[in-house]
Amino acid sequence: MIGILASIRRPELFTKLIMIGASPRFLNDKDYHGGFEQEEIESVFVAMEANYEAWVKGFAPLAVGADVPAAVREFSRTLFNMRPDITLFVSRTVFNSDLRGILGLVKVPCCVIQTSKDVSVPASVAKYLKNHLGGKATVEMLRTEGHLPHLSAPAMLAPVIRRALSR
Repeated sequence: MIGILASIRRPELFTKLIMIGASPRFLNDKDYHGGFEQEEIESVFVAMEANYEAWVKGFAPLAVGADVPAAVREFSRTLFNMRPDITLFVSRTVFNSDLRGILGLVKVPCCVIQTSKDVSVPASVAKYLKNHLGGKATVEMLRTEGHLPHLSAPAMLAPVIRRALSR
């Protein structure tokens, strides 16, 4: 979503965007399914504050999704290298943001890559992005699970990115 903001502000710097598991809003809303209710998000924040280590140990396997222990370890290591207060601040910012209103301002072509089962972003969000981005948009569905296919399924993701770059 940072790429979307940058492409709106400085479109001359972008020829296309490739987004993996992107979401303009994680919270459900009237006529929009972002994946989470406000109460669910708040319980995540409470868990992060109460016991960050336990939260990481529970969240990392869910985010990775696939049974790839090395990817879970790598993602866990990344989260443990972050200060818990900063992780909480960033999480609050991301999960409470709503960028749906500016999607139409994106004019560069976009490729939205979405896994078939993502604990953070339902497949319907990829379709929403395709229908609301201002430029040409395509959706590529990966037949894998997880929010981090670059960690859990790089061999599956790489050809999709290569194809998107060559268009």
